[in-house]
Formats: sequence, structure tokens, C-alpha cells
Amino acid sequence: MKTKFILVASVAACSFVFGQNTPPKLVPGKSGLHAEFMRFEKNAPAYQGSPVLFDEASQRLSAGQARKLGLEKDALGFETQRFQQTVNDIPVEYGMMAVQTKDGKIVGQSGKWIIKIPKGLDKTASLAENAALQNALSFVGAESYKWKNKEEEDFLKKETGDPNASYAPKGELVYYSNPDDDKLNDLRLAYKFDIYAEKPLSRQYVFVDAKNGKVLGVDAIIHEVNTPGTAVTGYSGTRNITTDSYNGSYRLRETGRNGGTSVETYNLKKGTSYASAVDFTDTDNNWNNVNTNKDQYATDAHWGAEMTVDYFYTKYGRKSIDNNNFAIKSYIHYSTNYFNAFWDGSRMTYGDGSSTTNGGKPLTAIDVCGHEITHGLTSKTANLVYQREPGALNEGFSDIFGNTIERWARPTQASWTLGEDFNYVIRNMANPNAYSQPDTYMGTYWKTTTTSGCVTPSQSNDYCGVHTNSGVLNFWYYLLVTGGSGTNDKGFAYNVSGIGLDKAGAIAYRTLTTYLTSSSTYANARTYSIQAATDLYGAASNEVTQVKNAWNAVGVGGGTSPAGKVAAAQTALYTISPNPATDRFTINFEGKSGKGIVELVSLTGKKEISEKVEIADGVNKLNIQLPANILPGVYIVLVNGEKAGNLIKK
Repeated sequence: MKTKFILVASVAACSFVFGQNTPPKLVPGKSGLHAEFMRFEKNAPAYQGSPVLFDEASQRLSAGQARKLGLEKDALGFETQRFQQTVNDIPVEYGMMAVQTKDGKIVGQSGKWIIKIPKGLDKTASLAENAALQNALSFVGAESYKWKNKEEEDFLKKETGDPNASYAPKGELVYYSNPDDDKLNDLRLAYKFDIYAEKPLSRQYVFVDAKNGKVLGVDAIIHEVNTPGTAVTGYSGTRNITTDSYNGSYRLRETGRNGGTSVETYNLKKGTSYASAVDFTDTDNNWNNVNTNKDQYATDAHWGAEMTVDYFYTKYGRKSIDNNNFAIKSYIHYSTNYFNAFWDGSRMTYGDGSSTTNGGKPLTAIDVCGHEITHGLTSKTANLVYQREPGALNEGFSDIFGNTIERWARPTQASWTLGEDFNYVIRNMANPNAYSQPDTYMGTYWKTTTTSGCVTPSQSNDYCGVHTNSGVLNFWYYLLVTGGSGTNDKGFAYNVSGIGLDKAGAIAYRTLTTYLTSSSTYANARTYSIQAATDLYGAASNEVTQVKNAWNAVGVGGGTSPAGKVAAAQTALYTISPNPATDRFTINFEGKSGKGIVELVSLTGKKEISEKVEIADGVNKLNIQLPANILPGVYIVLVNGEKAGNLIKK
């Protein structure tokens, strides 16, 4: 008899009645994986601090292997604990589950978790760590690295307060599978190295096969844009800022913002060494530092960082990106003719622009500040891998909050574009097509993310389209805020009623911080944002309806039928009988003529039935035979991919 598992609560192994714990909301996982989304309403299981596996056959719970990650708390009384799956006490890269709890009970969970562990996994490395590192360095091929720069090494020790801190990469053994492998079938034991290069600039995790030394993949850490005093800023007029008094002068540092967050802004003086950065200073705390060095743009970065920290605190009670007063540090005047800004995993860095690209205007605009700091927030919560669809979501959420913070902090200058302040618009959330981004999933300008179309994610291919395919999420959010109607690239006529900036922002924030995990896709984002809206405003609310409408508009989970028509799967009301069933069941619904498919999926994601059917115009009555060897339990019935309901097998 095959054993089936599903991740639920952390309790001692015990028996209980399965039906009392069946989640009313469930999205099956791929074959071999747990359900990617579950939601309990009543009779939620108890939570005791670690994941466990549920065996359907024996109806008993047993402890699962996991490593604790970050904890999130919100104003609704929910706590979200993220777990990294481990096998043989080795972490599974991209195997992450977010468990949502309230009042000591599991409310739901989301993510990707292996239940069918591949056979023959290596437990120990055949290749020495140093040999693997040499292969990683050869792959990166940089001229110089951070750990070989003594000034930078000393600076890191001072910055972190850790005398042993170093940029020198150390190999961590993980089980790695390409993020495009949605079933996590191809797990390999690998060394994971954090390699920070100075020239050319890059920072990325490099994964090296621990048996043969082959570089298996990368995950970029540097996330790029291309991608009480007063301050005369370069982009936002005169603004109030907070600095500190030091040595008879003032400097762009603040401590204790919103109960403990430090906001600090430094001058790189056109260099690239953080160790050599100095303070910006002013004698009277009236910062009117307009000069040939363009120091007035430093106060843009400082004010933008303050506003970003204030937005997340004011709206969601969040204390900095980690909700624990992580210091927000910005470095201005990076290099020369450098048209970019980036988050490197620890800090923001801003170039002064390029004389040929944008007239040499620094990239310290407030929407860019919000964008970069949100990358930091994402790394502390969902930690979306920076490639393919998760990377597009990563970029999209940074655009969402960059523009939202701009509209919140300076509404009279707000727009839906990114980069307008420094004379070079990079993206337009209201019209992604204007800058060669898709506004429809798999539509015009969509960059292929399949293995054949993007063999190795790299900077040269934008990590398989992270700055391109983010247009879909951007347009979804724009429609959710403002509303809009039209016809998408798949010929679907849509009409979305906007719910406004505050509600749309709250839904996006909750989706990111409560439900998304490292390898989440657009389909996951739809499911989780609907749940986030349900949490905040109720299942029958207009907000939930408009979240769905906006996703249909951009072709995610709907919005694929001809203009003016709605797919049968979106409107069908299903009746399943008998239920419970013994050997067969019937599905009754109204549909439109065409070929269809009926699937029966276990709670672990295994397909028990996949039967092709003919659907007629009007009333349909489909008779489905159950397999003779199917186990008793609860199963999901799908018609053309749409959930028709749950079936109980006696």
C-alpha cells in the first residue's frame, strides 16, 4: 500500500478523524509534492512549532525534517513561519513551506515540499570544497573579489560587529534542483557559494555539483533597477529629513526611526569601495547642497529611505525590512558613468547616471529607493529566487511598492512609470507594452522561461526575463488600484473596478509576506492574493472579486476565452453525486460544447484519474468510474483544470 503524506501541524504523533481536518480550500501540488496551498476554517489542527507529515493511510502524524526561517506577525493576529525542507539534515534549495497560524492553530500553508524523495541521493560530497570553489570562481570569471580587498574585509567586520565576518565564500551543502524543475525531481548534492565580485560587479549564489564539479545554476543576490532638518532634494523639492549632530556639524544618519531603525546615507565619491565611503555633512542642518558633485541627490536617497521605512511602518506596523529594525544604508556616487542602482543583499547603492543615457542624473528617485528597499524586504520574507517567474514576481513587487511609496509620500508628483525623475523611463505599470514588457501572461513581449528557451539564467538574458515578465504583475496591480477595461492578448474582454491604493497595497503586501515562498509562480500569486484579500476583506467581498478580475485581465488563471465570452469553467456550477462514493460518481454542470478532461487528485497532488470527455452545450452529466485500488479518503475533482469540488471515497 502506498503511503501518502500531507504537511499540516506540529503535534506529537496521534490519531484523529481525517474528515474533521480536511481543508476546504486546497490546490494540489505537482506529482511527488505536497499540496501547494491549503486552508483550514474549522477544526484547524494545533501548531507546536515545527512541520509534520500526515499519513492518510494510518491517519497519524509524524515529524518532518525542516529548518526554521523567518517569522512574520500581522495586525490580524496571524503568524507566518517559513520552513526550509531538509533531507538527510541537508537543506533542499527552493523547498520552502509557509505555515500560517492563529491562536495556536494552523490556518493554512503554502509552498513547495517534497514527499517523494528521489532514490539514491548522495549524502556526502565526493568533491573537495576548495575544488568546487575554484570551479565557481572560474564560472564567475571576475577580475577582483571583495574578500581580497582588505579595506572591504575590515569594513564588513566593523559594519556587522563580528570580528570573524568575511566576504570569503564558504561552501554549504544543499540539495539543488533548477527552479524551473517544478517537481523538484532532479535533486543533486551541491555546494552553495556566496560570491561577491568587485570587477565586474556581481553577487550571486553559485551552485556546484558536489560529485563532478559542474556549475548547476546561480541565484543573483544583487537586484538591479534596469532594470528634523530640511533638505533641498534634486527630485522632490524641499523635504523634512532627520539627521544627527556630530562633531559640530550634521550628517545624513538617523537612529531610532519608528522605534529603532537606523537610516544612514554615505558618499562613495565616485569610488566602488564601501570601506572608503564618508559621511555627507552640513553645518546648519538646512541641506542645500547643490554643487558640481551633485550632492543634492544624496538627500533624495536619504528622504526616500525614510519614506520607505515610514510607509511599511505606518501601513503595516513593520519595523524595517526584517521587522526587527534592520539598518537601512544607502551609498551614493557609485563609480563613474554608472547608470544603475542595486540592492546587494545588505545595502542600497546608487550610480550617478550616464552622460550619454540620461544626462548624468543620479538614480536616487523615491520610486527607485522604494524599489530597492523592497528587494531587501522580499529577501527577508518570501525570498523569491531571482530568475524566471519567481524573479519576475520579485521585480514586480519592488515596482509595486516603489510606485506605491511614491504615490503615498508625494502624490502631486506621482506616476505609474519608473525612472521619470532622472529622465529615463524604464517601465510603465499602466502600459507595460510601451517598454516591451507583457501585460498578459504568455502574451506579447513575454520572454520564454522554459529550459529550452533559457538554458542558463544569467545577467545577459536578464535571468530569464525578470525585468521583462514583471510587467504582468505590474499591470495586475495597476488595474486593481485604478480599474480598467479592454481586451487582453488572449482575446479576453475584461472589466476591473479599482479598489484604491490602500486596499491593493495591503493585498500585495500580505501576499508577499504571508504566502509566497522562494519558487512561487504567477499561478501561486493568483491563489495567494485571493486568499490575502479574503483574510483582509472577506470571501464574498468586492475586493476578492476585483483581485480575480484583475488576474483574469492579465491572463493568469483565467482571461483566455474569446472577447466578450466567459469560459464555461469560470461560470459552471458543479454537483457531485453520490458523495461519499463507493465505485463511481457523477458530475452535473452546464457547459459549452468541446473536448474536456476530468481529473481526480489526491490531497498530496497525485492524479488518480485523468479521463478525456466530450462536453455538450447546456446540461452535462458525466459518469466517472473510480479505480478499483483507490484508497478511502478525500479527493479533488477537476473539470478542465477548474475545481468542481471534493469527493469522499468510502
